Amino acid sequence: MINKVQTTIKLTWKPVTAGILDIVSGAIGMVGGVYIVILSQIFRSLHEILKLDPFVIQRIEVIINRIIAVPFIVVFIGIVSIIGGVYALQRRLWMLALAGAISSCVVFPVFGLPSIIITAMAREEFK
Repeated sequence: MINKVQTTIKLTWKPVTAGILDIVSGAIGMVGGVYIVILSQIFRSLHEILKLDPFVIQRIEVIINRIIAVPFIVVFIGIVSIIGGVYALQRRLWMLALAGAISSCVVFPVFGLPSIIITAMAREEFK
């Protein structure tokens, strides 16, 4: 008979906490991205209604066109954070959970930094 040695890893609170922080941070990022899109549309409508000076309209258009890419990037990073948080909750694919923690740090550093630290400390709990 072959003796099979089973190693048991003690499950802790770390991946669950990191996953929750990632998901909340990703949700905040997605809401922030949608807010920026709505705000830019309000500004665009506002300057059309008020019939502002053409120079002012041109400046506002330049600013809106430069800002319009930001919310889509923020929403994408929020989605990555949420996916990483789900994998952290499942204790699967540590690299994806860490990527979610790093992206949550970009979106909302208050939750992202602890999430990175906790995810790194819980590496042995992942499959």
